[in-house]
Amino acid sequence: MENCTLYTHEIDMEKVLTRTRAHFGEKAVKVTGPEHHWEQLTITSGKKLLRKGNTLTIRYRQRAIPGYQLVRNDDPVTTNLLGMHGFIQQLPAENSRLQELLLAKVATINTEIIFLAEPAFNGDLRTAVMDLAQELDGFFFCEKNFIFDTDVQGFWDKTGALLLDVNGHSTATNLTVNINAVYFDNQEAPSDAATARKQKSIAQLKQLQVKTTPNLPVITDESQVTLRSVREVAERVAVLAAVNAVAFDYLEGDTVISYLQQHQLWDKTTPAEKAFLADPQEEQKTRETWKCEDIWVLLWALNKVPSLGEMDTLCNLDMVPEAEFPFRGLDSDPAVFLAGATSLRTAGDILDANDLYYRANWACVDARLKGEEAPVHPGIVYERHYALNWLINYREQPWDDVSCDT
Repeated sequence: MENCTLYTHEIDMEKVLTRTRAHFGEKAVKVTGPEHHWEQLTITSGKKLLRKGNTLTIRYRQRAIPGYQLVRNDDPVTTNLLGMHGFIQQLPAENSRLQELLLAKVATINTEIIFLAEPAFNGDLRTAVMDLAQELDGFFFCEKNFIFDTDVQGFWDKTGALLLDVNGHSTATNLTVNINAVYFDNQEAPSDAATARKQKSIAQLKQLQVKTTPNLPVITDESQVTLRSVREVAERVAVLAAVNAVAFDYLEGDTVISYLQQHQLWDKTTPAEKAFLADPQEEQKTRETWKCEDIWVLLWALNKVPSLGEMDTLCNLDMVPEAEFPFRGLDSDPAVFLAGATSLRTAGDILDANDLYYRANWACVDARLKGEEAPVHPGIVYERHYALNWLINYREQPWDDVSCDT
């Protein structure tokens, strides 16, 4: 048996039934379930007869709530897509722009359609499957079969061109990412405050000679946002500061684990942080050192530092007064810091910063896709955008899963 999976943003599966019948003939297609919501299609013969004993079975499953963004939940399709997104991110792509487009495409997927050919695909079955891919604007993931004659796993577009295989190779040069307009039809017009914030950010970035685009949407405004609580922000800073000591090789992971447990912060430590402390590998240490920028943003939100500073200048946590910082060694008592964290900056101030870094992050991503030098420091911008998104409860994502969509 050979198989492949087609991924599409479409949710109308009657299109699949209509196309399949047009290709093989109505009598050749056995439908399981009601036609408007079929469960399985089985093709055995038709206008273009299959060899005796050959069959094609088609099944599908869909997101519980269709959309164009990936928000972590218990839905099996969304869980699978999130895993696919992470898998694609870590592939050593020769064409990074195409990889970014594929990642964007994955976020729009609502339906996965599984094709099972017994004993194998043949020319006619390949034609039928590729015809559906064109109709549904989809892409494929599969291993070797007659449709995609290769020995490795990979992703192929609706024309059969290789988007990305596990070795990072591609033959395709572009990928269109379509989003159904229905997901925007019922959205309210942006508020005047959100629109004004967008224009203010664009003007600031223009002064910094940072390219931006008017096509990026507005972010949420004060009437809709729910900021993290003061206590939640302060506890997050306390944990990050302790974990950061391991990233910079000041302390061992097990020592910091004991410290966090002793001061009742272990249950505020995320699964990813716990895994890092249990086995702090060098590569992960390097990534964790960047969390200084996240700490800086959260201290700013707590009114512990006066400004975020420049987008090209690394923060300096040593400049934070000792009384305003939660961790200066194992003798530090985070309770003192937590007691002294009593207020957050206004929602307007935090949203202003979020909107600005959102657009700056877009500029960095755009430059990378074009092979150009980023107009500001991409690492600084990304980490600050990350922390700001967490502060405004962007898509209600926990710390480990915050996304910085651009």
